[in-house]
Amino acid sequence: MIDNLKCQLHEAGFDLCHPIHTSWYNDLIRDEGHVDRGTLKTLPVPPASITDEDGRQCNAVLIGNTKHIWPLFIQWLVAKVEQAKAEGNISDDEALDRIVQIGPFDTFVEESLSRVMQSCCAIKKSCEVFWSNGKRNKTHALVGSSTAKEYHCFIESDDKDSSFLVSMQRVAKITGKYWHDEAGTRLCVHPIYGTWTAFRAVVVFEADGNEQSPSTPPIMCPCPVSNNEIEQAKDMMNYAIMMSASEEHGYGAQTGKTWPDLCKFLHGTVCSGSAWEKVPETMKPWIKLRDCITNGREEWKYDDAQLLYHYTKDPELLRNALSKLRK
Repeated sequence: MIDNLKCQLHEAGFDLCHPIHTSWYNDLIRDEGHVDRGTLKTLPVPPASITDEDGRQCNAVLIGNTKHIWPLFIQWLVAKVEQAKAEGNISDDEALDRIVQIGPFDTFVEESLSRVMQSCCAIKKSCEVFWSNGKRNKTHALVGSSTAKEYHCFIESDDKDSSFLVSMQRVAKITGKYWHDEAGTRLCVHPIYGTWTAFRAVVVFEADGNEQSPSTPPIMCPCPVSNNEIEQAKDMMNYAIMMSASEEHGYGAQTGKTWPDLCKFLHGTVCSGSAWEKVPETMKPWIKLRDCITNGREEWKYDDAQLLYHYTKDPELLRNALSKLRK
């Protein structure tokens, strides 16, 4: 099941899929005091029903991506523009303007992942998705015919209980494949990919008939970077905060905020960024922060369009990407 899931996810743009047991995450946030303080909540703990590559019993997966996702997102965007043009008899620019209003990248992520999980439901019957933006929903399979084993999947979202923030960095940490740089970049660092990854969701599977107890969690990933790079990252972080403090309504308004609040602001703000020289000076240090870590920088760094869009959400970047495809 895991091999099939990884294959489908990779085709959809999500080339990171790590099996975990939710009890590992729950133990970590309890030990750190987050549960007692109410800053984080524990995930559901259904019986283990899948295994990781080392044979550990797991009940969930962490899903993310490297730079692999960007070309697939652009292909999706092209299809959406063509669909909007056909439905509304409008120009390319008008179609793109409409799509930009819905938050195209987040929409692509949710649509693509949901489609894969609905396909997976025919095997696992039910799963719950905890998105990196704090949303949660369930995907169920309804048996249409017990003899033919036909399944019809649907997504359930309870608005009263749809907000559930999961610390994706801590989930990544308990996979044993990432080191969490809490002092410098505040990002997860992979020995190969470096800082050039993004985590999209944790998917918790309903247990099937083969219930087993959770295994011992993997050994935590040791720090894969030098002390010098960590110190450089600290300096860049301090510089970014100092530069931000000069803006009353922009990044400066985030001074003193918690890291989750700052992340939400950094990745939810739209500003000029179609080229590096157009990026606000107060934002440039936040973008440069990832470059302080040399792991993965040569091979896995996002290209300019992906990197700038990740931070600025400037629709001009999408317009430029579409123009390149038409040439």
